[in-house]
Amino acid sequence: MSKELKQTRSQVKLIASVLESEREHNQVYKDSMKNIEQIRQNGHDVMFEVDATKLQDSFAGRRNDIMLDRIQWNFPHWRGKTNHRRNRKLLSDFFSSSKNLLSSGGQVHVALRNHQGGMKATTNTEWRGSWLPAVYAGENGFLQSHLLPYRPEYKLSAYQFRDRPFFAQKESYMHIFTKIGNGCLEDDGEGGRWMEAVPKDIQMYSYFTLFISLPIAANDMEKYSERHCSCSNGTVSGDLWSNQYILDTNFVLDMIQRKVPDGIRAEIKQWRVLREKDSTKELQFGKWKVVEYQVVVFGETIPLTMEYVERYKNMIEDEVDRNTVGTRRGAWNASHVLPVSIL
Repeated sequence: MSKELKQTRSQVKLIASVLESEREHNQVYKDSMKNIEQIRQNGHDVMFEVDATKLQDSFAGRRNDIMLDRIQWNFPHWRGKTNHRRNRKLLSDFFSSSKNLLSSGGQVHVALRNHQGGMKATTNTEWRGSWLPAVYAGENGFLQSHLLPYRPEYKLSAYQFRDRPFFAQKESYMHIFTKIGNGCLEDDGEGGRWMEAVPKDIQMYSYFTLFISLPIAANDMEKYSERHCSCSNGTVSGDLWSNQYILDTNFVLDMIQRKVPDGIRAEIKQWRVLREKDSTKELQFGKWKVVEYQVVVFGETIPLTMEYVERYKNMIEDEVDRNTVGTRRGAWNASHVLPVSIL
């Protein structure tokens, strides 16, 4: 691949690397020496014994000041038969080792088969059968910013570390991950610059349930006057949110959006109104006092991780606690982070 790339992109400074030693590579691959010579003749570098999960070890001491604009790994696979757990760890370690070598706004490109990347999954089963690259990228500060069909135009000849071709022509995708810092591209010396929102069809999302207790039972509202409602701030007697505002989807959505950082988009749906339980945990007949909202958050310009979603959920529930009485915090954690193709 590196040999073909150097022929089409003369302005690129290329460093081609492999895991094997030069001697091992020459012994295994029949075109090894020819490809190495062509790459070097065009002013590019070739490095051997480079572990993609420990990139800093390979570059430290040899190129201390190097900052890369792109790190690309085509069709990674651990050394053995298919094993999701090992391949996921391989990707996680790769993202972790890449982030400190990338320049501001640098990218990691990973070519994977469709079932390995999982971004076209339509069920949880399909997603759990993938290598979850977007999840591990997010945990290391990368946002999946593009997903492009990929058809390799070079000889695929590294099947299980042998000079044997493998088939990757059908349904392969280049997963592009951008290094993100605080919702923008890494600081370029001028305060950084905001990146555009990721296309909605490749955003990652998580969801959770939000409960909000009504000050007045929903079926008792006609008995009470709205004179206690301050329409300027949505409170009852200046202290608590009123029924009018708690039942207003736009009001609740605005509150949620203020609590999550820029770069996270929220959507909500009023799911149902529940009966309140008394001190004996029995349902009080006719006292419909708890509104249940389904909340979905999407990573638009910053990565979404389970840790961050739980943090957003806690901040939102803290705000509800401050403005209502009798609201119980959600008993369930937020969902795993998933691709929107499942939503």
